[in-house]
Amino acid sequence: MSLATALERIINEYPHAKGDSFKGHALGHVLRHEAPAEVMRAIGLANADLIIDGSAGQSNWATVPWVGLFDPLVTDGAMRGYYVVYLFHALEPLVHLSLNQGATEVEQEFATRKKTRQVLAERAGLMRHRLSDYASRFPVHAIELGSDARLPGGYAAGHALGFTYRLGAMPDDATLHRDLQYTVEAYRALTFRGGLNTSPGTGSGDLIEERRYRMHRRIERNPRAAKLAKAHHGIRCQACSLLMTDKYGALGRDFIEAHHLIPLASLREGEAVKYDVATDFAVLCPNCHRMIHRTDDPSDLS
Repeated sequence: MSLATALERIINEYPHAKGDSFKGHALGHVLRHEAPAEVMRAIGLANADLIIDGSAGQSNWATVPWVGLFDPLVTDGAMRGYYVVYLFHALEPLVHLSLNQGATEVEQEFATRKKTRQVLAERAGLMRHRLSDYASRFPVHAIELGSDARLPGGYAAGHALGFTYRLGAMPDDATLHRDLQYTVEAYRALTFRGGLNTSPGTGSGDLIEERRYRMHRRIERNPRAAKLAKAHHGIRCQACSLLMTDKYGALGRDFIEAHHLIPLASLREGEAVKYDVATDFAVLCPNCHRMIHRTDDPSDLS
């Protein structure tokens, strides 16, 4: 199965599948396994860090099925953060490739559907602004999904940039792969440029260094990386040897912070961040961690 074939099959069969029993349906397997496998093949090993998942719904058929790509530095799923996703129209035979965002987390913060969609639309505008140099390559800056229900409406509001493909005019695999790779590049560039973060940074005045610093901090705050760093290096500060329980007792049990040792200059916009927990991370107490970020060399623990 090719990526084009997978997309066409979902577009063509999903309207009929919704009349069948949900559990164990073959099209559900396509969405959860076969289509994600084709997406992984399309983006290549350079993007193997991305989580790829698909959904036809939870216990019943979804109004809009999807196949998404999630950077673990940003989010682990479709409920929060921002990500790249194929969204299949509820009524028309088409699919959108969309740089989009999770609506569920926003809904939990804002009480009304109107306010949720307003916030999503504003954040989509911020995404487009931060990717203004990419925008001309993306022909679709607004989408609709044939339903104003909660999630489809959120997806439509949250769309920033993308492509639309229609059954009967589906591009070949080479074009689909190129579009997807370019969208993933824009996704990574957005993260490097601050994502949806509007808080002040270092105030250094150097735009590239500011972006690198934000990316560096995002890597350190990745829960998975922090957990692995602690498991490998332990919980004693590698700079001053403090064990937090020595100073704070039970309050400091198991507490330590992960520090990314790679120099900021090595971080490149649009590229996957690869790291080895054993060599690229240290564990530091909060004081040492704060101080090392004031030095010119974040890899020097002396």
